[in-house]
Amino acid sequence: MNRQTDPQSTIALESQAPPTGMGIAPVDPHVHGAAALAALERGQAGVAARILREMLSADQGILLRRAPRNERRLLISLLTPDELADILDEAPTPAAAAVTRELAPDQAAGILDDVDTHTVADILQELPDEHAAAIVAELDHPEEVVPLLQFRPDTAGGMMTPDFPRVRNDVTAGNALDALRLFGEDAEGFGWVCVVDRGQRLTGYVSIAHLALSSPTRTVQDLADQYDHHLVSVPPEMDQEEVHRIMSRYSFSIVPVVDSEQRVLGVIRAEEAMRVAEDEATEDMLRIASAPGERVFGPLHLSVRHRLPWLVLNLGTVLVAAAVVNMFESTIAAIAMLAVFLPVVAGQGGIAGTQTVTLVVRGMAIGEVPSAAGLRLLGRELLLGLMHGMALAALAGALGWVWKGSPGLGIALAAAMVGNLLVAALTGAGVPLLLRRLGIDPAVSSAVFVTTFTDVLGFLIFLAAGAFFVTWLG
Repeated sequence: MNRQTDPQSTIALESQAPPTGMGIAPVDPHVHGAAALAALERGQAGVAARILREMLSADQGILLRRAPRNERRLLISLLTPDELADILDEAPTPAAAAVTRELAPDQAAGILDDVDTHTVADILQELPDEHAAAIVAELDHPEEVVPLLQFRPDTAGGMMTPDFPRVRNDVTAGNALDALRLFGEDAEGFGWVCVVDRGQRLTGYVSIAHLALSSPTRTVQDLADQYDHHLVSVPPEMDQEEVHRIMSRYSFSIVPVVDSEQRVLGVIRAEEAMRVAEDEATEDMLRIASAPGERVFGPLHLSVRHRLPWLVLNLGTVLVAAAVVNMFESTIAAIAMLAVFLPVVAGQGGIAGTQTVTLVVRGMAIGEVPSAAGLRLLGRELLLGLMHGMALAALAGALGWVWKGSPGLGIALAAAMVGNLLVAALTGAGVPLLLRRLGIDPAVSSAVFVTTFTDVLGFLIFLAAGAFFVTWLG
């Protein structure tokens, strides 16, 4: 396909105008947020409201979420319904939901009526069921929101927006442009238009530019057929990671969501896919660190609940490593210099394993590691581990020999480096592959298992080799 004429491979070049009243750069949300809360503590509500209004809507929502509940309620009471609607429309979903929780159902519904339907559905799914149901009952057009609530937020149906420009395939380009004008400002976020038949089934795509530049008497389907646009769509139940993978691989700016009969339910825009990519990357990173679902300033009890079990598990794995060292207690007592190099062996294996497991888990997340490529990946990482192990063996072995004057120690340290780097490669790649095969998220616990194997086997190889070579060679 020609990249210049592909209806999806060209990212729509909509101009992003700066928010009204914004100067050369947005204000610092941290400084202004602290100043607004300080003004509240001094009883200067008017000053706090003025400072709050100088912030962008997304930053206002984040501030309101982080503020203590009494201060949050007071700040919300200082804002107009239009200002609150802007916050709910632009703030991250958790922040928008935190603001909505403080509103009565009728008040929340009046504000959400002015918010994008897709965003409203996301916010409602973050609320308690009773509160969400009460708000839906007060909405002016609940029939636009309720269909979206049947889809989980992490699926294509949860990502899509049902408000998008579409035109019938039998209308002319001139009439299609008139219809787009009736769509109003909401059309500005779309560079492409879905072409549908009388049954709302997807038949093609056409760019707004092509509609504007073509003969007004040509039918929309003629324009769609002229550029031979490949029809790509996704079902509503598809996981959001797979949706992002498709949009990223083919540089799509929109992807329609269709039902089993190819009726268009909505479209997913590139900006939504980008948000998913950021959320998924953050989630994977936190899981690898055994801190899933946490935020920097999140509640302490959640941090304890998320981290403590993994710390207890890690304590158990460390005790296993200690038991291995205890097996060679007499050897260490007789050859005390072995103890000096235990952190070297464990440290090198740990960092090598972490490098491998991070690369493999991230590659799985973005679709770079299909199931059929598991053995090839394992072989590559083992070869890489051998190369790294031999290089580090030469350096560490020479250091041990020169430092302690013991050729046996140098050989033992070299053997431990090669062995532990191979263990790190095998477990760093093998554990995520095995967990995925078992249906377990590889990001959740791979790092803990990898660290355990590198510590235990690294100590075992080094101390066993040390007991043999130091006694033999001195």
